[in-house]
Amino acid sequence: MEETSIKNPIQVKFFERLKLSVPQNVSIANDIADLLEISADGAYRRMRGESVLSMDELVKVCRHYKIPPDMLANPDDTVATFVFRKMINDEEGFDEYINNILNDLKKINASNPKQIIYAASDLPIFHQFSFPYYAAFKVFFWQRAILNIVSTEKKKFSIADITPAMSASCKKIAETYMQIPSIEIWHEDTVVSNLKLIEYAWDSGLFKAKEDALKVCEQVSELLQLVEKQAEKSSKFLQEGKWAENEGNFTMYYSDMLLTNNHIFVTAGTAKMIYLSHNTFNTMATTNHTFCNETENWLKNLVRKSVMISGVAEKQRHTFFKRSQEKVAALISRISAA
Repeated sequence: MEETSIKNPIQVKFFERLKLSVPQNVSIANDIADLLEISADGAYRRMRGESVLSMDELVKVCRHYKIPPDMLANPDDTVATFVFRKMINDEEGFDEYINNILNDLKKINASNPKQIIYAASDLPIFHQFSFPYYAAFKVFFWQRAILNIVSTEKKKFSIADITPAMSASCKKIAETYMQIPSIEIWHEDTVVSNLKLIEYAWDSGLFKAKEDALKVCEQVSELLQLVEKQAEKSSKFLQEGKWAENEGNFTMYYSDMLLTNNHIFVTAGTAKMIYLSHNTFNTMATTNHTFCNETENWLKNLVRKSVMISGVAEKQRHTFFKRSQEKVAALISRISAA
């Protein structure tokens, strides 16, 4: 018997948590009705727990929203479930990697309110996509040096291999991120870790030509210049003349505490989600209520113990970026002299 007057509290909790994982402008009831090929009334009855969600229906819903089925059996948040996303399986996987990031950003940008808090052990990935040569180098490096993809074994990095389509995709990600209010927390190693990758690639002969290595270094320098200007204006932009369009949507902090992992905390409408880097280049994400709240509290505490370098903090901001640029210049000098 499908209908029952007894509410299913676990099922109701499941749909309540499901609502938190999608933008506010998405009608879950209509989605569920279309997905399960039932009436809108039938969808609402399932969401209220008045009709039992069958196993087949549960699987369809979980696959559609890309959520783990055990969210249904874990209403008390004592176990956090994560969606695991590998960066790239092969050379052809770059487009999929880009599209996944872009689609996630579009969902966040469509929500209200919206915010990203980014504790960066590495240069924030969204800034990297503003500079496609550097973004492409990072992808190449992980494919060649870490993932050991067979087709890259004898390949060397060249900016000539970067296609216009790749550059356009990177720009879309950067442009979308610019529209989302953000707080970023950087550490000294946020920049240094990237320079070490370039240095390792240079020493290992992974660049096709010296000019390629120098161009990648130059893009890191350009990235730092852009972020410094954004911090000065408290606004994210690609073209300096358009800073006023996003005025007040960027706050930047410098932390003395070593950040050993990237934490990206997202608020999208009533939903909260945390993205964690895993094995450097993979991503794990969860909407677990308890886990997200604990992470949010940790990030807020980290902010309180950090120094704000956006807005009026001219001296602290100049000092941080000056030190970072000096490290880039030293690497450029070393490569140029080789």
